[in-house]
Parts: sequence; structure tokens; C-alpha cells
Amino acid sequence: MPSRKSSPARPDNPLLSVRGPIAELLLNAPVRKNALPLAAWQALPGELEIVRQDPSVRVCVLRGAGGESFCAGADISEFEAIRSTPAAAKHYDDINVAAFKALKSLPVPVFAAIEGPCLGGGLGLALACDLRIAAGSASFAIPAARLGLAYPPEALGDLLEAVSPSEAKKLLFTAQKLSSSEALRIGLINEVVEDTELDSRIEALCALVCDNAPLSLKAAKRAINLLAAPARAENLATLLEDARTCIDSADYREGCRAFLEKRAARFKGT
Repeated sequence: MPSRKSSPARPDNPLLSVRGPIAELLLNAPVRKNALPLAAWQALPGELEIVRQDPSVRVCVLRGAGGESFCAGADISEFEAIRSTPAAAKHYDDINVAAFKALKSLPVPVFAAIEGPCLGGGLGLALACDLRIAAGSASFAIPAARLGLAYPPEALGDLLEAVSPSEAKKLLFTAQKLSSSEALRIGLINEVVEDTELDSRIEALCALVCDNAPLSLKAAKRAINLLAAPARAENLATLLEDARTCIDSADYREGCRAFLEKRAARFKGT
């Protein structure tokens, strides 16, 4: 089958290509370490719909453009303009969560090929994938506490499928970066390879998957996803109210301002 590519309305929108049975979604904002603006988050489910509707696709790979970064999360420079109120933040988070769900619900296996920073919402995208293969130079963090916001509860559910509650708390409480070896130790990723071997390892995994029965893979993915999170939605309303409290705080405004001004934030708990 010939390669097909999407035609994004913006140059930094995700870019999908299909080569035979392998689809690749490229997070395409390399000048910002692939930190995605809101428009790119909005575009991502539509790009993946092409994969969902194409029965010839057996596997999908998610990676960052430029060869130096997977995804540094959301573009924080937009936050003061479009994420400054609880209602606006809820709208923004809903768009992020829709992107995570679009990846997680694809009927085919999805592999994250991770190099460089994989932070915040970028880690959320990686956790929505079925397997995470990282280069040795990759790094991982959830810096929500340094911005004064709450990480989307739906994304935390994906985190808890990968690591223990204790390790999840450590990631969120400290906001510290993990090396690829540390991420492997706690189960955040599946494999670490040399930087120069990432592409060949992803190709080898894709080849293994493409040799297997598509209906078996689809059934396995759906069963594991359903069984891994049977009660995730029970307390969602309470968690969303906690997130609203964070967005409505002075600390959130201070955290965003401090990030943009490249200084330490002065949080007061209000």
C-alpha cells in the first residue's frame, strides 16, 4: 500500500502516515520540544480516526518530530490566555483527555517510541499507548505541582495501570525527572535501548505484531483495558472538583507566570 499522509491545517498539528500495515503519528512541534498547542491536541483524535477506519493497519507508532524530544507536554505559553478560569481549564483538559482516549481506544496495538523529554501531557500520551520503548537519553516527569494544577484524573488512571500508587505519588509529589533506567525500574516504560537502536527496535516489534492474528490482538487489547480499570469512573466527579479548585487558585496563576519568566514559583496554598 502506498504511503498516505494527512494534511494538517497548522504546521504543528500531528502528522499521520501509513506505510503498509504500519501507521505512524508524528507529534510535530520540534521547535518547542513537541510541546503541543491546543489546536494540535484537538487535531489528534481526527488523525487517529484514519487508523481506526483502515482495516489494513495492524499497528500504530507514536513518536516526536525532530529526533530529540518525544513530547514536552502542553504549550504552557497558551495557559494564561486560554486556560485561566475553571471553565476554560475544564475545556482544555477535556481536549487533552479526548486525545488520550483516542490513542487508548485504537483497536490495534500502539507503541510509543520515546526519545528526549516525555513530560506532563506528553507522558499522558505515552501512557495511553500499549507499550513504551525508550531511548537511553529519554527523561520523564509530571510537573503539574510546579504549575499549581491537577493532572487529569483520567490520565492518572493510565499512570496507575503502569506503576504502583506509591510510585505515582512520588512522581506527582516531587515533580522530579526520571531517567529512562529509573522509569524502567518502576514500570513506567517497557524497554530501554541505546539511542541509535530505537528505530530498529520499534521496527522489530512492529514486525512481530504484524505476523500475529489481528482479531486476537484486538480482543486482547480490549479485554486488558476493560479489566485493568473496572471502577475508574466511580469517584470522577470528586476528582474533577479538586482539579477545579487548583485552576481557580492564585498558586496556579503564579505557577504559570513563574514558568514563563523562568524563575522559582512562590506558592502560598491559596
